[in-house]
Amino acid sequence: MWNKIQRLTCLTPHLKAHNVFLLTSRTLCMAGVSPGKILVEFSSPNIAKPFHVGHLRSTIIGNFVANLFEDFQQSVVRINYLGDWGTQFGYLKLGVEMLKLSEEQLKNDPIKLLYQAYVAANQKGKEDAQIAENAREIFSRMELEDSDDLTRWNLYRDYTVNELQKAYSRLGVHFDQYDWESMYCRRNIEGVLSDLRDKEIIMKDPSGKEVIEMGDRYVAVVKSDGTTLYLARDIAAMLDRKQKHNFSHLYYIVDTAQTDHFKALFHVAQKVGIDRHLSHVKFGRIRGMSTRKGSVVFLEEILDEARDIMKEKQMKSSTTRVNLEDSTDKTSDILGISAVIVNDLKQRRAKDYTFDWKHALQTDGDTGIKLQYTHCRLYSLAMNTGVQADESLNPELLPHTKCQEVVQEIDRFPAVLASTRDSLEACILVKYLFDLCNTVSRCLKTARVKQEPSVELQRQRLLIFNTARKTLARGMRILGLTPLERM
Repeated sequence: MWNKIQRLTCLTPHLKAHNVFLLTSRTLCMAGVSPGKILVEFSSPNIAKPFHVGHLRSTIIGNFVANLFEDFQQSVVRINYLGDWGTQFGYLKLGVEMLKLSEEQLKNDPIKLLYQAYVAANQKGKEDAQIAENAREIFSRMELEDSDDLTRWNLYRDYTVNELQKAYSRLGVHFDQYDWESMYCRRNIEGVLSDLRDKEIIMKDPSGKEVIEMGDRYVAVVKSDGTTLYLARDIAAMLDRKQKHNFSHLYYIVDTAQTDHFKALFHVAQKVGIDRHLSHVKFGRIRGMSTRKGSVVFLEEILDEARDIMKEKQMKSSTTRVNLEDSTDKTSDILGISAVIVNDLKQRRAKDYTFDWKHALQTDGDTGIKLQYTHCRLYSLAMNTGVQADESLNPELLPHTKCQEVVQEIDRFPAVLASTRDSLEACILVKYLFDLCNTVSRCLKTARVKQEPSVELQRQRLLIFNTARKTLARGMRILGLTPLERM
């Protein structure tokens, strides 16, 4: 093991403090990552429907994937593709009229009120067949011609996006572009459909629908009444993105329930020669996520619950260092979000799992709280020792076994990142960060800094702990966490 430390020292004698053991991003970028722009489509909630936990998983995993490729110095475009098209708008328009919702009401609380309008009309449609027919007619008009309905729909969509951005900001998530299904309505993609017909990729069946042939089955693309299905719009979006971005790869972060959809989409992509540049990053479902007030349907409620439970725990803890009465303090919010993110990313992507608030927000064990606590502890150490860390490692001054173990963990970081990138499994990085925290904790018990009489040893140990902190912070940011300095 000590030979490894000597090797590291020989490799990095001139690097400045805190970067001693970190492989540079340029080196990582050269280690098997293809050049070119990467597109990551994630989150993608539906207008006027709940932001359910499946969208939360897509948001968390998609943000991690985008962060990971950016850490490898790749050019990444983050896309949120909102479901804002289909017969649901017909129901929505009718529901707004039924509930007599004003423009001002919708602007102030769009997500919940539009959802209520949709539910009201949908329920009425089950009792009255004419309601369902009216909803279909409204959507059909929107597909085939510009109308006042379309103008109003765009307004509702803008209200919803503005509201969603507040929640995304709390999560530390941003998007480079928002796309909408309505961008690819029938009149906008007629050229794409015509080209697919000419290439005999889509054809009409006896019922009048337009379909693609996949082995022994046919998948519908356009209904017999001429309105498009989700697959048609996704095909058009894929081709549009290829033309606009000339991407090297497009990742769809969508749950396993959509596997058949992506098989059909990639079948078309294969016909037009771009299937090798597409991946469906699948994930399983979360069961049991609900607040103490009942079932969760909105993202804000999930985040509020995490914050409130974490604040209760902090107020009961004797080690809390922040002023919880300060209305501007966001520590509880960051801790709660960290717990939710890590609880998700420590699972294998394809695994279904049952969510439990008590387990996710516990202050001991392998949780997001552990990562934040270790980072805060190392930050406090750096601020309060009264010495400056050395700029390079001197193995002769550090015969301490626990220090060697920390160095060994830091040395594993580049390989862990490469493995995480190749598999897009965040759990590999999460497990590594837990291992790093545990190793640092053991070392801190015996390898003191402030109490060490030798200044040389203080500076050497602080170098190791500072490097561990920066490694931890870098890994946390890839996962989508905001490293805290106090908690």
